[in-house]
Amino acid sequence: MVPKKIKLSQLRHHWEVYLFIIPTLLLIGLLQYYPAASGIFHSFFRWNGADIAEYVGLDNFTDLLHSAEFWNSFKVAFILGAWNILKMLPPLLVAVCIHRCRSERVQFFYRCLFVIPMVLPGLIVAMIWRTFFFEASTGYLNQLLYATGLHDLLCWLDRTLQWGTVVEGHYQGVFTPGAPPNWLGDPKLMLTAIIVWGFPWVGSFAVLTHLAKLQNISKDVYEAAAIDGVSWWTKFTRIELPLITGSIYLMLVFTIIDTIKDAATVLVLADMNGGPGGVVAVPALFMLRKAFMDNQMGYACAIGIVLTIIVMSLQKVSTLFLDWDELAAWQRVVLRAGAGAVGLVLLYFGTLTVLAAIILLLAFPYGPVGSRLRRLFGGGGRGDAAAADRERRMRLARERRATPLHRACEAAGTFCLRSGKHVVVWTVLACAAPAVLTLPLHFENWSFAWSTVSTGVANSIYLSICTTLCTLVFALSGAYFFARVRMPMSGFFWNALLILMMMPTVANLVPLFRLLSDLNLVNTLSALILAGTAAGQVFSIFVLRNFVADIPQDLFEAAEIDGASHFQQLKTIVLPLSGTILGTVGVMLFISQWNDFILPLIVMRDEIRYPIMVQLQRLNGSYVKEVGPLMAGFAIASIPVIILFIFSMKLFIKGMTEGAVKG
Repeated sequence: MVPKKIKLSQLRHHWEVYLFIIPTLLLIGLLQYYPAASGIFHSFFRWNGADIAEYVGLDNFTDLLHSAEFWNSFKVAFILGAWNILKMLPPLLVAVCIHRCRSERVQFFYRCLFVIPMVLPGLIVAMIWRTFFFEASTGYLNQLLYATGLHDLLCWLDRTLQWGTVVEGHYQGVFTPGAPPNWLGDPKLMLTAIIVWGFPWVGSFAVLTHLAKLQNISKDVYEAAAIDGVSWWTKFTRIELPLITGSIYLMLVFTIIDTIKDAATVLVLADMNGGPGGVVAVPALFMLRKAFMDNQMGYACAIGIVLTIIVMSLQKVSTLFLDWDELAAWQRVVLRAGAGAVGLVLLYFGTLTVLAAIILLLAFPYGPVGSRLRRLFGGGGRGDAAAADRERRMRLARERRATPLHRACEAAGTFCLRSGKHVVVWTVLACAAPAVLTLPLHFENWSFAWSTVSTGVANSIYLSICTTLCTLVFALSGAYFFARVRMPMSGFFWNALLILMMMPTVANLVPLFRLLSDLNLVNTLSALILAGTAAGQVFSIFVLRNFVADIPQDLFEAAEIDGASHFQQLKTIVLPLSGTILGTVGVMLFISQWNDFILPLIVMRDEIRYPIMVQLQRLNGSYVKEVGPLMAGFAIASIPVIILFIFSMKLFIKGMTEGAVKG
């Protein structure tokens, strides 16, 4: 549906449609753009967040660019980002294995097995790893190292490769015989612990995203491939991988950007300092520490601006890379030259040298250089020879397939592949949820945990429901405004929303906190509801706008003939048809608000008002030391999200599948 263009002369007949977007504009203007503008303004001041503000010009940025600690934080972020890219492989493997199961019931069963445990809030998973896996004396990770003999191997590698340090003439290794590794206390093991946590790294969102794309492949394609004798690897590379390349690329971009923006995971596994000596302090955590521990609000605002510029640049570069084939030749030259200049600058200053080398490798014009070399050294007749060789190999392959031995081997291989996909699924599930039932059962752990975390559960339920409902109401109205009509200033408003999609929320936390403090909203649930509603508007409007735009134009024209206003059209046409997509977006908004951690941590003061994630973090670090009650508290905090996802899983998957088909 093409939006109906409204001219200025017709504005008096359609002015009420502006009421659909005013709530959204007020929210994002007050809680998104004003903090961003305040952060830019105060970045030029030596500001303590209250009454001390001294204009220093660009000194904050100069000190920041010369800060080794700041560049080390980005080094940590890019190391984690590189490992997170490798962590994208297990979800892809699991999605392909589930998709290749012939029975739809088996596919649904596996999907449930993965989604239910993997829908656990990520912060709770991090807390479980901190409590049960990384604990030095009785942690599962050290028990595994001792049981398999890997600890002795690591001790030998430590002595051979000199991983440790020499102190006063004595060598102190990272791994020493008789001493369990202190994963969260040793500066040389902290980064490894941050990388390892969450193994086998299979998340429900990634699996469902890949499955939604794979479901679009027709069975006729697989049947034709089977007739041609195509191998399982060729099916993946020629049929499945090209279809899901777009989703893989988007997951890759989100992974890199989220690694730079994320601070909650490192804060849970380490602390606000980023571990001993700040060895795992990522940029966002570095900013929070400067603001709320060192009381350098102006300096923290400068960090937020630099972080915003870097994240927005990465998103823009990723978009250009995705549309590389559509760019003009001069645009490609300019982008390559710009990337090469950035790489050379990083090499010159000696910061992030590995990243600089990667940028230079990506900026090198392999295609033009390769074509010139081929023209220089010739290559005539090679195409015909390659075609003849390919035809000969195909003929030999057909002859081999006709032999009885090859058929028997092929049948055995097919059986192994069919069994292997089930083995992969169950192996990943076993690694994802290692647990041992011990007797006797202590049900009093649940009663103690409930008495401890019940207020946090109630607060989170209230916050998540209110935020989700407010966001959906305002977002559906805003989506109607952008999809149905093209009003004066609507293009400006839409571009303002798109800019917010690229702006990292964590970069505005410092000025947002000061704004909430000035409005006397600190330590109130209303602050979290307003901030959550404002933050959820951008994504929700972007998704719902595409859905509303697909509603047939004839329905709106018929309603206008009957004299229906825009409010009546929204109520009688858009709302009844939007149940599936509203449910999908609502589930994602509820889970996102339930998992929110950083903003409640810095806004809330009274323990009785803590959301569940903040309350669990405090309990895990201070009060509850017994494993049973602590684990019961983790389970209680996860049950509402699991129940929600069980009842909405079909709706959620249907919404994702419809989005995949439209995309």
